[in-house]
Amino acid sequence: MKILGIGAHPDDLEFGCGGTFYKLSQKGHKLSLLVLTHGAAGGDPRLRLAEQARSAALLKARLYWGGFEDTGVALTRELIRAVEKRIEEIKPDMVFVNHVHDTHQDHRNVSRAVETAARYIKNLLFFEVPTTIEFEPGIFVDIGPVINKKVALLKCHRSQVYKTRVKNLSIIESAKAAAMFRGYQDRVKYAEGFVARRLLLDYLLDCKK
Repeated sequence: MKILGIGAHPDDLEFGCGGTFYKLSQKGHKLSLLVLTHGAAGGDPRLRLAEQARSAALLKARLYWGGFEDTGVALTRELIRAVEKRIEEIKPDMVFVNHVHDTHQDHRNVSRAVETAARYIKNLLFFEVPTTIEFEPGIFVDIGPVINKKVALLKCHRSQVYKTRVKNLSIIESAKAAAMFRGYQDRVKYAEGFVARRLLLDYLLDCKK
């Protein structure tokens, strides 16, 4: 399959989908990442671009940038068209994006834009990040076998590891705690959870063992 992950900021995709994307990459699926801002509000944008590139390389993913302003992403025709352009180019079988219920305005607006831009895509899934709220996943991926790979992807974003706004808490600890909680919900040790706008199960039925 062709998989397109869309995140508002560098490291959003790794937190929400890192383990899932690593498993998909190892199975030979083609990954593309669209990151809509350079994350300048969270640090040096040149550094964050390089960090995201390292993560994409570990995933063997093609990386695209949206070029929008961090903390200033508005739900506009320009944003929707930027996502549509990549969807038209990549023709993904499945799209992952930030969940719409979130305390960060960029995450909310990106989610809404993608829901419009991906309206003809058969599989559209929402992932969570630390600022997500009202997230009730019904779809899970067991990432226990690749939890260390998820950690490695997050460590690529070295400048962000301790920018959790919680004293002495790293993004690594936060991600592992979230993965353990989602894992418990699905009766495994570590998992990533997703909410589906659409999920065509035929893709799973057609997979060869």
